[in-house]
Amino acid sequence: MASLSGALRLAASSAERREGGSASLAWGEGCAEAQKDGEAQAVVLGPARQALHASALALAAWPEGAETILRPFLQAGLGFAFAVWEGGRLTLGADPWGLQTLYYREAEGQFIFSDRLADLAREGGEKLHLASCEHFMRYLSVPAGRTLLGGVRRLHPGERLIVSSEGTAREPFIPLGGEAAPGRKEARRRLRRLAEEAVGAAADLPEGEPVGLLLSGGMDSTALLAILREVRQGPILAIHAGAEGSPDREFARAMAGRHGVEFLDLTLAPQDARESLGWIVRGMEAPGGNASAVANCRAFSLARERGLRRVISGLGADEVFGGHQKHLLAPWWPWLSPLPLFLRQAIARRAGHPSLREALTAGGGPAEMHRAMYSLMGEEDCARLRGGLARFAQVVRPEDGPSLPTRYPLALLQVDLDQWLRAALAPMAGALAAADGLELALPLASAPMLELSASMPLSWKASGRTGKRLLREALGGLVPPEVMGRPRKGFTVPVSEWLRGDLAGTARELLAPGKVERWCLLEREGPMRLLGEHIAGRADWGLVLWGWMTFSAWHDRFFPAEGGM
Repeated sequence: MASLSGALRLAASSAERREGGSASLAWGEGCAEAQKDGEAQAVVLGPARQALHASALALAAWPEGAETILRPFLQAGLGFAFAVWEGGRLTLGADPWGLQTLYYREAEGQFIFSDRLADLAREGGEKLHLASCEHFMRYLSVPAGRTLLGGVRRLHPGERLIVSSEGTAREPFIPLGGEAAPGRKEARRRLRRLAEEAVGAAADLPEGEPVGLLLSGGMDSTALLAILREVRQGPILAIHAGAEGSPDREFARAMAGRHGVEFLDLTLAPQDARESLGWIVRGMEAPGGNASAVANCRAFSLARERGLRRVISGLGADEVFGGHQKHLLAPWWPWLSPLPLFLRQAIARRAGHPSLREALTAGGGPAEMHRAMYSLMGEEDCARLRGGLARFAQVVRPEDGPSLPTRYPLALLQVDLDQWLRAALAPMAGALAAADGLELALPLASAPMLELSASMPLSWKASGRTGKRLLREALGGLVPPEVMGRPRKGFTVPVSEWLRGDLAGTARELLAPGKVERWCLLEREGPMRLLGEHIAGRADWGLVLWGWMTFSAWHDRFFPAEGGM
């Protein structure tokens, strides 16, 4: 894998700038930049952290043309990151999903950046970013544009960061919401066409080279398989990963047989979670509460063993087109948000799910009520768990990132992207795929699909008891009724069940009071109390426990015991 890193020395004061001082850039070791006529330099990292020299040369020749130069990756849903140095100005950018990213920190007149978080961590000198840790406690994800390290930030997906001695500025790399909505019939036709073009771009490999597909047995991956079979004559390997007894397996096997592709089946067990945990944290460089990382980790490993270079996934379709159960409640928030808080609190007391209680009492308007639906721990449970410095933390607020659009459907899309796809799913999948040398493509979340989704009214996405309405209409002919009518699927594992069995021992090791005490975030016995409640069946803390298990492994890496806090 290639790297993208460097250190920018800034002319720190106005006096220094008046005397002719200017910013100077030193590229990182092993960073092969491209230069055009001595005017500009550029580095582009593509999928699987491959150096894209031709794209870098084009970007050096046309620094403002990143969107055009990288359009093939945007159309296929493939990750990338880039840096351009021109005229004393550094511009960093990354794909709009978070598949590939850059980290940066500013210190002592320098701006340092890298595609690896570990490169920017100061041994023995780091502290946790408490607001991001509070966000992790509630949502089990690291906020988009942040890290858990106090001095290090992550480039926000889909944005450019422009750095010079004059300061820093951010601007959208892929602006959303500027396109007027077509009629519904035209939107349906366009969605189908864009899906076919995106899959075709994602499967654009030399003749005879196989392409992989993560096949869950649900609507999205089945539709992708049907399109893939239409646009590609070469070999296709459908990969399924799930626990023993999973009902998804036979649906996935049947769909692979229906389209005549090779079916690779992985049966997962608690041992896979134990063995994958360290690999997951090393690859992601962040903790996360998404247990599908186990299935993705094993699937990518198998893809590498079979000699695949590129794997296609339906990841992102639920966030882009409104496929989560929480989207069915989204039409209600504009009606409930204006109600007095005491009335919403009274309704919340009758709500069964913690995230629904959080949403009903959230301030900030309907989009923030939708954001609260992503929480996995309510305030009452967080208060029981907090300890140490976390008692003084506040969750990262939306104003720390891009402001929400005024149009409600577009604001919802930004929340879905920033709260889950860009914060958890895509960084996890992109990093794990790259760790196995694989290119991961997300055609159902491609940039043209994002642009179309941003123009759509909410009723085209979620209405009544049905989500992804327009996507279902556009792709319905590709998916048999027995699959179309199933609940949404993903590469999930029964982590709650495993934590009541063979995985409990690993949880006890990683969440031991002595380890937890070092974090200075939670009550010393807090995670073990949750584990006890979970094993006894008094609550389902499966995802929460898994999230803190990954945090423990991450903390051991970035804050080793011998180095202290």
